[in-house]
Amino acid sequence: MNDPAHVDLLTKFLRPVPVGDFIDVVCQWLQDAHEAATELQPARRNTHRGNWDNNTSFGTDRYQYLRATADSLIGELPGLEVDAAFQSVLLKLPQVGLYQLLMPAGPDGSLGDASDLRRELFGAGDDEGLLSRRDAWLSGRELLFLPWNGTESLGLSGVWVGQGVLQDDNHIRWDWRVDLREMVSGLTPEIPAGRLAPDAFGLPQPMLPLRPRAEAPAATE
Repeated sequence: MNDPAHVDLLTKFLRPVPVGDFIDVVCQWLQDAHEAATELQPARRNTHRGNWDNNTSFGTDRYQYLRATADSLIGELPGLEVDAAFQSVLLKLPQVGLYQLLMPAGPDGSLGDASDLRRELFGAGDDEGLLSRRDAWLSGRELLFLPWNGTESLGLSGVWVGQGVLQDDNHIRWDWRVDLREMVSGLTPEIPAGRLAPDAFGLPQPMLPLRPRAEAPAATE
């Protein structure tokens, strides 16, 4: 269960964006990425020359969707900036930068073969005399992590926000963390659409407040 103090901390970090709006918009974006990538996969399979998909096709399409469409969030979250440096996406609000990342086993699982950038972001970020990529990217903001998971068959399954440090065993020691699914159940008693997949124990999960998004003009590079 979410610690109320952690929920309050997240609420303060996100201002002026209401926490409910943040959950709504970001979860819809992540779900859209899963749906768009899923819709593409049949085109890779059962062609007259055979299949040309592999075990990374879905993940690659999902990643490309998130990178290419992140700018569409700007009109939905007041004060948002999107920074796609370092082949990643950082969502910048006035007080915080949110780094979204896939964690298939959830926030308590291993980060796996983490890139140098992720190791730098999950480090202390206090190298004296050095302007790290973390410092340059955040421009004085607090760094929050936005881990999520999901699959082609289940769609978006979980979303969290928190702060932590990467340990030697490639697991994150979380200073604090909020499960956005639990916040959804407390913020919105009536959810129109977007049910989450059940967890590993078969327990029903609350539903994300997914809503149709107005079609945005295609971003140009």
